Amino acid sequence: MRDIPRAASEASFERLRLDPDFDAAVESAADYLGAAFSDPAWSEKKEWTLSCLPGTNKTSEIERLFTLNVGPMQVLYMWRYTENAESDTWLSLYVSASALERRSGNSLEELSERYSSLAFEKSSLPSADDDGAVIHCLLDDESLDQLDELPLQESIRPFVERLVSKGKSRYPQHHNRWFAQHVLDMMKEAA
Repeated sequence: MRDIPRAASEASFERLRLDPDFDAAVESAADYLGAAFSDPAWSEKKEWTLSCLPGTNKTSEIERLFTLNVGPMQVLYMWRYTENAESDTWLSLYVSASALERRSGNSLEELSERYSSLAFEKSSLPSADDDGAVIHCLLDDESLDQLDELPLQESIRPFVERLVSKGKSRYPQHHNRWFAQHVLDMMKEAA
């Protein structure tokens, strides 16, 4: 029997549960999945996977709390940057750049000027088919308020549909079923 990757383990989920940003992680994953899929429970592990405390880009200063992958790419992740005992937690999410620009009536550059607490950038990932934009958001009230003003639902769904058309999730071995179930349970309770 093969070892379970750390990001898929129950121990990683339990460690994340103790994190002060756990509720924000759950809410962020639930919001993205709700915008992306009509039935997130049905598509779990087929079309999306959720890893918990993955080692992605980990350094002495940066740690990922979770990553949501759809098909061939990451679409949402939360990470913490720590320096001199001070830390900031960030959320990064991918959307369709064309849908975001169309629905907001602004280019990415204009959005950057209008929403100064958020960072917008065009994705260079090949699987984004030159239509991905990543939005980086510090987990603070001002940034989250600005994020809530964006047409995210209308910008997430077309991006995810394109990724799903590329085939099954490529990271099933890193899927954390405990974290995923917790998120799905929260979505069910909120419905």
